[in-house]
Amino acid sequence: MKRIFWIIGGAAALYFLSRYRFSEKANFLLRSVRVGGGLLAPVINIDLAVQNPTNSRLTFKSISGSLSINNQFVANVSAFGDQVIQPNSETILKLQARPSATGVFSSVRELLTTPVGNISATFTGSANIDGITYPVNETKTI
Repeated sequence: MKRIFWIIGGAAALYFLSRYRFSEKANFLLRSVRVGGGLLAPVINIDLAVQNPTNSRLTFKSISGSLSINNQFVANVSAFGDQVIQPNSETILKLQARPSATGVFSSVRELLTTPVGNISATFTGSANIDGITYPVNETKTI
């Protein structure tokens, strides 16, 4: 009976250790931020990469946060639903932000008219992977 408890305890420790390792080595990278949609209903398309450097398959459950452009709030961003992140690989999350009514035109205009390399897009939020919450704070110059 003691062996069963040791085996169960060892399996539980191995499971939580693999999750802890992921939290220490997880990489979130803001790959691209692009304007899309129409003139009356613009959207900002965001490609966020999640890198899994572990040997365990993980399930991405959800992400929520906010998008800022040149330190000005643009929109809330969220995505829900399971997506598998294979071991030792990268998965691209395709997110869409619908700009808030107050800053929609100025944000889209700034994205379209500012020269390349002068716009700073920042995504700040949190992600749920296998029931564990991870902070995300990524900036990309576009």
